Amino acid sequence: MEEKRAPADSTFKRLFSVGALMFGTYCGGAMASGTYATGYMATFGGGWLFVFLGIFFAFMAFFCAISMDFAQAFGTKDYNEYALALYGLNKPNANPALRFIVSTYFDIFNLLMGGITAALTIALFGELFNQLFGVPVMVASLAAVLLFAVLTIYGAAFLRKFNTLMTVLLVVSLGAILIAVIGIRGDVLMQRLGNFQIGMDWSGTTLESHIDMLIAYCFTTSQWGCTLTNHTDVIHSRKESYLCGLMIGVLVCILFFVTSCIVIPFLPEELNATPILSICKKYLPLALTGAYWVVVMISVISTGPTFAYNIANRFSKSWKSEAVSQKTKFFVISGVFLLACYVLSSLGLMKLAQKGYALAGKIAVPGIAIPLIISIFRVTKRRRAMAEARNVTNQ
Repeated sequence: MEEKRAPADSTFKRLFSVGALMFGTYCGGAMASGTYATGYMATFGGGWLFVFLGIFFAFMAFFCAISMDFAQAFGTKDYNEYALALYGLNKPNANPALRFIVSTYFDIFNLLMGGITAALTIALFGELFNQLFGVPVMVASLAAVLLFAVLTIYGAAFLRKFNTLMTVLLVVSLGAILIAVIGIRGDVLMQRLGNFQIGMDWSGTTLESHIDMLIAYCFTTSQWGCTLTNHTDVIHSRKESYLCGLMIGVLVCILFFVTSCIVIPFLPEELNATPILSICKKYLPLALTGAYWVVVMISVISTGPTFAYNIANRFSKSWKSEAVSQKTKFFVISGVFLLACYVLSSLGLMKLAQKGYALAGKIAVPGIAIPLIISIFRVTKRRRAMAEARNVTNQ
């Protein structure tokens, strides 16, 4: 694939568009409620916050950069093409059994990641209704399953409208809350940022075990190539692939940093699964709190059906019967998937966020991360061959 040159401002806009997409992907209900802040970043205070952010940034930027570089060099356009090319099985004469195994592995991994995220969303829905209206968590979670399954049948266009709007509203809301928090506890925040002494005894776990869990979580970033391969049309060179990875890492880390800054002044008192929601309820003006809770609630309602739709869309193709309507197929498949997620949600919001993603990260290491690291040499060889071919053509 020929490398192209573009004006600096055009390059920035293109790279920022991909970074904004990944920013929006991370900016969901769990992020906005502070689950990831207390679960991963702010757990040991404002000093280790920067270390944890640095670790996550290194993984996120690295894997997004090399996966985008790989997808751009090999010209893959969807996650199945990407998966097969990663294992060198993208040629027509490739072993069909191996192609089936690789495709199945990626299907199972995406099902696992989608299941954890959907279970997390169902658990968060239950927590929200419990805090707002006193509804038992498990009853509210079961209601979420029915609601998400119904919304799934309305299709991708309906869900995209929700997701885009919610990302914008959540960013604005988080900014307003950070300003409000600085207004009442800005001195505490400044005292704790960069301080490695305050916070070491907040979580009740060891620093070593937390870092192990964080690194396992960070390995889930290796699977973002399955998403980024859909956007290689905006990348024109290896340099741009690497710059795109850096852009993604910076934007997502800003999101982690902002939510952590909101939480840190109120720890360890608010070291729970939904600290930002709890902080709003206890310390911030009623109008701001009410608006934020509504935004987070709608965000949760949009996130759950999105993952259920992806699963239903993938497996409805295997349901060959024409006697059953497409909407019915989507409702049944998403309902079964969401019921399984409901069972998983009983583990609790924080345990799902920490243990679930850490498990997925460990599974990703041998099947995705290692092949992706090896692919760096394959991409270099391929780009060198393409450059030599262009030189011969131009002579």
